[in-house]
Amino acid sequence: MNGIYWDCDGTLMDTEKSYGLAWKEHLSDFGLEISEEETRQWVGIDDRLVHSFYAKNVDLENFEKTMVSLGKIIEGTLNEKLMFQDAQILLEETNNRGWTSACVSASPYELLKNKLIKANIFNYFSYVIGGDQVDRNKPYPDIYNKAISELQTTKNIIIEDSPPGISSGKASGSFVVAIDRGIFTKDELNKADLIVDNLSIDIIETVFNSL
Repeated sequence: MNGIYWDCDGTLMDTEKSYGLAWKEHLSDFGLEISEEETRQWVGIDDRLVHSFYAKNVDLENFEKTMVSLGKIIEGTLNEKLMFQDAQILLEETNNRGWTSACVSASPYELLKNKLIKANIFNYFSYVIGGDQVDRNKPYPDIYNKAISELQTTKNIIIEDSPPGISSGKASGSFVVAIDRGIFTKDELNKADLIVDNLSIDIIETVFNSL
Protein backbone atom coordinates (compact mmCIF):
# COMPACT_ATOMS: atom_id res chain seq x y z
CA MET A 1 0.00 0.00 0.00
CA ASN A 2 1.35 3.41 -0.99
CA GLY A 3 1.79 5.98 1.75
CA ILE A 4 2.66 9.66 1.46
CA TYR A 5 3.83 11.35 4.63
CA TRP A 6 3.63 15.14 4.45
CA ASP A 7 5.40 17.67 6.59
CA CYS A 8 3.20 20.72 7.13
CA ASP A 9 5.02 24.05 7.59
CA GLY A 10 6.93 24.99 4.47
CA THR A 11 5.82 21.85 2.63
CA LEU A 12 2.03 22.01 2.54
CA MET A 13 1.59 25.54 3.78
CA ASP A 14 3.54 28.77 3.55
CA THR A 15 3.68 29.18 7.33
CA GLU A 16 7.40 29.10 8.10
CA LYS A 17 7.71 32.89 8.15
CA SER A 18 4.55 33.44 10.19
CA TYR A 19 5.73 30.82 12.65
CA GLY A 20 9.05 32.58 13.13
CA LEU A 21 7.32 35.93 13.48
CA ALA A 22 5.05 34.46 16.15
CA TRP A 23 8.08 33.49 18.21
CA LYS A 24 9.54 36.95 17.62
CA GLU A 25 6.34 38.66 18.77
CA HIS A 26 5.93 36.40 21.79
CA LEU A 27 9.52 36.87 22.96
CA SER A 28 9.23 40.64 22.63
CA ASP A 29 6.46 40.51 25.25
CA PHE A 30 9.12 39.21 27.62
CA GLY A 31 11.63 41.89 26.69
CA LEU A 32 13.71 39.80 24.30
CA GLU A 33 14.13 41.13 20.78
CA ILE A 34 15.30 38.71 18.09
CA SER A 35 15.74 39.19 14.37
CA GLU A 36 13.76 37.49 11.62
CA GLU A 37 17.04 35.93 10.50
CA GLU A 38 17.49 34.35 13.91
CA THR A 39 14.11 32.62 13.64
CA ARG A 40 15.35 30.76 10.54
CA GLN A 41 17.48 28.43 12.68
CA TRP A 42 14.31 27.00 14.26
CA VAL A 43 12.61 25.90 11.04
CA GLY A 44 11.61 22.24 11.42
CA ILE A 45 12.88 22.07 15.00
CA ASP A 46 10.92 20.73 17.98
CA ASP A 47 9.20 23.61 19.80
CA ARG A 48 10.35 22.13 23.08
CA LEU A 49 13.95 22.83 22.08
CA VAL A 50 13.11 26.39 21.01
CA HIS A 51 11.31 27.01 24.29
CA SER A 52 14.18 25.54 26.29
CA PHE A 53 16.72 27.71 24.46
CA TYR A 54 14.95 31.01 25.12
CA ALA A 55 13.82 30.06 28.63
CA LYS A 56 17.47 30.27 29.63
CA ASN A 57 17.45 33.98 28.79
CA VAL A 58 13.99 35.15 29.81
CA ASP A 59 11.35 34.01 32.29
CA LEU A 60 8.99 32.34 29.82
CA GLU A 61 5.83 30.59 30.89
CA ASN A 62 5.91 26.80 30.77
CA PHE A 63 5.92 25.04 27.41
CA GLU A 64 2.19 24.34 27.28
CA LYS A 65 1.20 27.95 28.02
CA THR A 66 3.77 29.22 25.54
CA MET A 67 2.31 27.00 22.81
CA VAL A 68 -1.17 28.37 23.53
CA SER A 69 0.13 31.90 23.14
CA LEU A 70 1.99 31.09 19.93
CA GLY A 71 -1.06 29.27 18.60
CA LYS A 72 -3.24 32.35 19.07
CA ILE A 73 -0.74 34.51 17.18
CA ILE A 74 -0.39 32.02 14.33
CA GLU A 75 -4.09 31.21 14.01
CA GLY A 76 -4.80 34.84 13.24
CA THR A 77 -2.81 34.44 10.02
CA LEU A 78 -4.19 31.07 8.90
CA ASN A 79 -6.44 30.45 5.91
CA GLU A 80 -6.61 28.32 2.78
CA LYS A 81 -4.60 30.91 0.86
CA LEU A 82 -1.48 29.78 2.71
CA MET A 83 -1.55 26.45 0.87
CA PHE A 84 1.18 26.02 -1.71
CA GLN A 85 -0.60 25.46 -5.02
CA ASP A 86 1.57 22.51 -6.04
CA ALA A 87 0.92 20.82 -2.68
CA GLN A 88 -2.83 21.44 -2.94
CA ILE A 89 -2.99 19.89 -6.40
CA LEU A 90 -0.80 16.93 -5.46
CA LEU A 91 -2.80 16.26 -2.30
CA GLU A 92 -6.03 16.17 -4.31
CA GLU A 93 -4.55 13.95 -7.04
CA THR A 94 -3.05 11.44 -4.63
CA ASN A 95 -6.36 11.29 -2.79
CA ASN A 96 -8.13 10.56 -6.08
CA ARG A 97 -5.75 7.63 -6.62
CA GLY A 98 -6.62 6.19 -3.24
CA TRP A 99 -3.12 6.57 -1.84
CA THR A 100 -2.89 6.97 1.91
CA SER A 101 -1.72 10.34 3.24
CA ALA A 102 -0.57 11.38 6.69
CA CYS A 103 0.51 14.75 8.03
CA VAL A 104 3.60 14.51 10.23
CA SER A 105 4.72 17.78 11.80
CA ALA A 106 7.14 18.94 14.47
CA SER A 107 4.41 21.31 15.67
CA PRO A 108 2.21 20.34 18.65
CA TYR A 109 -0.84 18.33 17.59
CA GLU A 110 -3.56 20.86 18.49
CA LEU A 111 -1.80 23.68 16.64
CA LEU A 112 -1.20 21.38 13.67
CA LYS A 113 -4.82 20.26 13.62
CA ASN A 114 -6.05 23.86 13.65
CA LYS A 115 -3.76 24.75 10.75
CA LEU A 116 -5.06 21.87 8.65
CA ILE A 117 -8.68 22.69 9.46
CA LYS A 118 -8.21 26.37 8.61
CA ALA A 119 -6.67 25.33 5.28
CA ASN A 120 -9.60 22.95 4.60
CA ILE A 121 -7.33 19.91 4.17
CA PHE A 122 -7.66 18.04 7.48
CA ASN A 123 -9.94 15.39 5.96
CA TYR A 124 -7.39 14.47 3.30
CA PHE A 125 -5.29 12.72 5.93
CA SER A 126 -5.81 9.24 7.34
CA TYR A 127 -3.49 10.09 10.21
CA VAL A 128 -2.20 13.33 11.74
CA ILE A 129 0.57 13.45 14.31
CA GLY A 130 2.33 16.33 16.06
CA GLY A 131 5.73 16.58 17.65
CA ASP A 132 4.34 16.52 21.17
CA GLN A 133 3.06 12.97 20.60
CA VAL A 134 6.52 11.39 20.54
CA ASP A 135 9.37 11.49 23.04
CA ARG A 136 11.90 12.47 20.38
CA ASN A 137 10.80 14.87 17.67
CA LYS A 138 12.49 15.55 14.33
CA PRO A 139 15.37 15.07 13.42
CA TYR A 140 14.87 11.68 15.09
CA PRO A 141 12.82 9.10 13.14
CA ASP A 142 10.31 8.36 15.92
CA ILE A 143 7.48 10.49 14.55
CA TYR A 144 7.66 8.96 11.06
CA ASN A 145 8.10 5.47 12.47
CA LYS A 146 4.95 5.92 14.54
CA ALA A 147 2.92 7.21 11.58
CA ILE A 148 4.07 4.40 9.28
CA SER A 149 3.36 1.80 11.96
CA GLU A 150 -0.11 3.24 12.44
CA LEU A 151 -1.00 3.16 8.73
CA GLN A 152 0.89 -0.04 7.83
CA THR A 153 1.89 1.25 4.40
CA THR A 154 4.55 -0.69 2.50
CA LYS A 155 5.84 1.87 -0.02
CA ASN A 156 6.53 5.17 1.74
CA ILE A 157 7.39 8.61 0.42
CA ILE A 158 8.11 11.45 2.84
CA ILE A 159 7.83 15.04 1.60
CA GLU A 160 9.87 17.56 3.58
CA ASP A 161 11.34 21.02 3.20
CA SER A 162 13.90 21.30 6.03
CA PRO A 163 17.13 19.53 7.03
CA PRO A 164 15.74 18.24 10.38
CA GLY A 165 12.69 16.81 8.61
CA ILE A 166 14.82 15.21 5.92
CA SER A 167 17.05 13.61 8.56
CA SER A 168 13.98 12.30 10.36
CA GLY A 169 12.56 10.80 7.19
CA LYS A 170 15.81 9.21 6.07
CA ALA A 171 16.37 7.68 9.51
CA SER A 172 12.96 6.01 9.23
CA GLY A 173 14.20 4.15 6.15
CA SER A 174 11.78 5.90 3.78
CA PHE A 175 12.30 7.64 0.45
CA VAL A 176 12.51 11.39 1.08
CA VAL A 177 11.52 14.04 -1.45
CA ALA A 178 12.74 17.53 -0.51
CA ILE A 179 10.74 20.44 -1.88
CA ASP A 180 12.92 23.51 -2.30
CA ARG A 181 10.85 26.49 -1.13
CA GLY A 182 13.81 28.88 -1.24
CA ILE A 183 14.47 28.81 2.50
CA PHE A 184 17.38 26.38 2.44
CA THR A 185 20.15 25.86 -0.09
CA LYS A 186 20.44 22.71 -2.20
CA ASP A 187 23.47 21.76 -0.08
CA GLU A 188 21.34 21.95 3.07
CA LEU A 189 18.74 19.69 1.44
CA ASN A 190 21.16 17.22 -0.09
CA LYS A 191 20.49 14.35 2.32
CA ALA A 192 17.14 13.83 0.63
CA ASP A 193 16.83 11.15 -2.04
CA LEU A 194 15.38 13.68 -4.46
CA ILE A 195 15.22 17.50 -4.46
CA VAL A 196 12.49 19.18 -6.53
CA ASP A 197 11.45 22.77 -7.17
CA ASN A 198 7.81 21.83 -7.71
CA LEU A 199 5.66 18.93 -6.52
CA SER A 200 3.79 16.93 -9.14
CA ILE A 201 1.92 13.65 -9.45
CA ASP A 202 4.38 12.50 -12.14
CA ILE A 203 7.28 12.74 -9.71
CA ILE A 204 5.45 10.81 -7.00
CA GLU A 205 4.29 8.10 -9.42
CA THR A 206 7.83 7.67 -10.73
CA VAL A 207 9.18 7.27 -7.20
CA PHE A 208 6.50 4.76 -6.20
CA ASN A 209 7.22 2.72 -9.34
CA SER A 210 10.90 2.60 -8.36
CA LEU A 211 10.29 1.37 -4.81
